Amino acid sequence: MLYLVSTPIGNPDDITLRALRVLREANAVICEEPREGARLLRHYQIQNELVALNEHTERARVLELIARLRGGQTLALISDHGTPLLNDPGGRLVQRALAENIPVRAVPGASALLAALVVSGLPLERFRFVGFLPAKKEARRAALAQLRAERETWVIFDAPYRLNAVLIDLRAALELERPVVVACNLTMPDEKIVRGKVSQVFDHFQKNPFKGEYVIVIAGKQNRNS
Repeated sequence: MLYLVSTPIGNPDDITLRALRVLREANAVICEEPREGARLLRHYQIQNELVALNEHTERARVLELIARLRGGQTLALISDHGTPLLNDPGGRLVQRALAENIPVRAVPGASALLAALVVSGLPLERFRFVGFLPAKKEARRAALAQLRAERETWVIFDAPYRLNAVLIDLRAALELERPVVVACNLTMPDEKIVRGKVSQVFDHFQKNPFKGEYVIVIAGKQNRNS
């Protein structure tokens, strides 16, 4: 069995009893970064083998992990924070496991995507997960130009040091009245949700610079006056 285990996105209390049991009982825990994986297990006083699966090791390690699963072991896949596979390694392992009829189960829990959406106040009937935009300015602006006409609410993740650059490009790409929400340090004591028009949100972060984890939620074109 391969379990996909959701872990806290910030507040360590946001873990399920089932997740703790699976992490204790699995033969090994597959993590993106060993340091983060060790920190997580140590916090919950769990001792278990850690196996690194990231962009540098994924191709070579998948066969090794599939062999362990075929041999009857139970493995638990986690990401550094939140629900695995959303912009994180592990997809190749899941696909190979399913192709070999190895059971794959989700252990649901914290998700930055869903947490940001539900506190945004924007329409949730349909939404698009954009994930990370291109790192280079020209490519990022081209991507935003294509997203401008989206009628669904859309969601962006990006690196902590790139918030200002993304907001500059959003201001350039969208009409200034478009509603935008930036959810900062979700679930943490200093959690902060900034809501407003593109121009207002941009001005806020110019006056109050922020460097940390965040999710940006943008209203779709049809919802620009909502």
